[in-house]
Amino acid sequence: MTTFVVIESITPNQSLIFSAQQGPQGIGGATGPTGPTGPTGPTGSTGVGASGVTGATGVTGPSGATGVTGPSGATGATGPTGVTGPSGPTGVTGPTGVGATGVTGPTGVTGATGVTGAASTVPGPTGATGPTGPTGPTGSTGAASTVPGPTGATGPTGAGVTGATGPTGATGATGATGADGRSANYYDYKADTSATTGDPGTGDLLWNNATQISATQININHINSDGVDVDIFLGLIKTNDVIIVQDASNSNNFQKWTVSATPTMQTNYVEVPVTLTTSSGTGTTNFANNHALIVAIISTGIVGPTGPVGATGPTGATGPIGATGATGPAGATGPSGASGATGATGPGTDALSVVLMLGGM
Repeated sequence: MTTFVVIESITPNQSLIFSAQQGPQGIGGATGPTGPTGPTGPTGSTGVGASGVTGATGVTGPSGATGVTGPSGATGATGPTGVTGPSGPTGVTGPTGVGATGVTGPTGVTGATGVTGAASTVPGPTGATGPTGPTGPTGSTGAASTVPGPTGATGPTGAGVTGATGPTGATGATGATGADGRSANYYDYKADTSATTGDPGTGDLLWNNATQISATQININHINSDGVDVDIFLGLIKTNDVIIVQDASNSNNFQKWTVSATPTMQTNYVEVPVTLTTSSGTGTTNFANNHALIVAIISTGIVGPTGPVGATGPTGATGPIGATGATGPAGATGPSGASGATGATGPGTDALSVVLMLGGM
């Protein structure tokens, strides 16, 4: 900055130029910590003086030393308080203290006996009742027993008599058996008693037991003694059909058999499982070898359907239920908690006060 000063008392007027240019900046030292800002001093008064003749501009002197850093400013206002953290869990409540019984105050001094006044027929006022002392804290209630008493034993179940089951209804009648088949054929054969197994040979039949009426199977060749191949008819024999083996010259000599299972067709002959029903004459004592026989095959009719089953009888009534056994005793009740301590007795009106009250009446 440059300042011009005009001095009027000099002829001619001269202008003095004061240069306040700053010299070169020295190397800055390290910045120290900022101290508190000091208070601003009062501004000094401007001095009055005549301006001198402006001299030649002098050489700019070196920069003055850096002034002492003023004190740091006041500390800024405290920032807002942070958010309060969550509260910790509440501590376990301590046990209730047992309050001690308050100490009874000392008995007051007995007042002096007042002057006996004239007997009054009017009774004096009753002395004021002293205040009631504070009630002591209530004792904690005893913890209820958490263990229930034992359950009484269940009484025995009453013995109820079960009602008798009603009778079963009668079974329906069996349907009528169908009539015997009308088909009956007979074929000429000769007895073969020389063997009891295998093919009996053309025109022959054999028994699988030497005692003919004890046989369980009869083997019949598919060609009869007349040379007729009857294989197709033998293949029609079925279980429960009837086979009659009879003497060709005398009907009193016979064997009556029932087919007991499905026959087995073999090459040239059939094996017929049989059960003897009845026999007569030489049919019982054995037919002779090569004796002429006739074999009658009677096919049984179809068995009629079985009749419906009769209705089942009603079920008998159920007997009464036995009485329920007695309930067992209830479990014991848990112990009661201890009673709280009695509070201290409050201050009452002592005897001296009563006497003074009476004496002043």
